Amino acid sequence: MNKILVPMENFSWLSLSAAYFAVEFAKRNPTKILFLIFSSSQEEKETDTVKKIKPWPKPFDDLIQQARTEKIHLELFFSNEGYLETVRHFTMDHNISEIIIAIPPAQEPIYNTLNQQIESLRSSVESQIVIVRPKEDRSMTTAWKLKEEGKMNSPKSKTITDKEGI
Repeated sequence: MNKILVPMENFSWLSLSAAYFAVEFAKRNPTKILFLIFSSSQEEKETDTVKKIKPWPKPFDDLIQQARTEKIHLELFFSNEGYLETVRHFTMDHNISEIIIAIPPAQEPIYNTLNQQIESLRSSVESQIVIVRPKEDRSMTTAWKLKEEGKMNSPKSKTITDKEGI
């Protein structure tokens, strides 16, 4: 069974997009999803229990419940350490085959920073990096809000699989 990692920073719309993609992928492929949730709080220590982190947003909770209903194997891990170094170590320690990361449209201010992080990861891990690119004509925030209201099944994403880093 493949193991895929979804690093989640502050439950941003990009992180939620990557999480959604991972769950949809796992529905069709024998895969175990490992969510690595980063907390900015200094009082929260790295743990694998849900009790020490504040409740997460409803869209993520709904996604986790959906995955469990579909019998998708998943685990939640929490960290308040640095993003890149933690992802590198976690990937090696847990034998991760793929890392799912969402990036915004190129005109977004954070685009270049995320690309630099991805390049840094690519050079230091053996895992395949799968890039999820949410459609530019619809923000994920709107899509998740509509999902909560029951007006759509899921946010639409197009994907590009990055073959480098294998």
